Amino acid sequence: MTTINALTPNAGSSGSNTQNDINANFNLFISLLTTQIQNQDPLEPLDSSEYTNQLVQYTMVEQQAATTEKLDEQLTQLKTQSASQFVNYIGKEVTAQSSTAQLKDDKASWNLDAVSAGKATVTIKNSEGAEVYQKEIDLKEGDNTFEWDGVATNGTKAEDGAYSIDIITKDANGEPFAVQTEVKGTVDAVDFSTGDIILHMGDLKIPVGEVTGVKGVL
Repeated sequence: MTTINALTPNAGSSGSNTQNDINANFNLFISLLTTQIQNQDPLEPLDSSEYTNQLVQYTMVEQQAATTEKLDEQLTQLKTQSASQFVNYIGKEVTAQSSTAQLKDDKASWNLDAVSAGKATVTIKNSEGAEVYQKEIDLKEGDNTFEWDGVATNGTKAEDGAYSIDIITKDANGEPFAVQTEVKGTVDAVDFSTGDIILHMGDLKIPVGEVTGVKGVL
């Protein structure tokens, strides 16, 4: 069953609070100014330019607050529209940069893009960070695939779930080299609730910015 967490916009709240504060202060200013004018000394009247300047300043601040509130509303709308397009990812196979893969049906798989050829010690860890499997493999330069059948080093069968891979490499000269890891999975949920767009693939949570490919999207 697929799920979508709703986006709850709150960007406009600060603008509304600012506007309410300005309105309250403006009303207080007008009340004080009216009282002052009513009780002024006819022989020494108030300088009209002073309170005119204050009125102008209040008006400018009020206009700025209104503009900010409008921009906040537009930004929220843009975020909602941008987020909703990722609903189309549900049910599609996604490739993403990640060191964590899903173990399911006795299989977890990683794509390894190596900048050089050499030896690599692969360590698999569970979601709590505990080591469950380790193996030394050969890597060629470019694309490689590492598959794990879910059997731990002690011979027991690991439970389905999310497992991360850690790779220590060494080329022919004994120098380490970089390996980029990617995983594939089918998106079954999209989460907007944190403000970021997170794709769920089983137990995996992939930020949409880490996605490198989507299969089947028109």
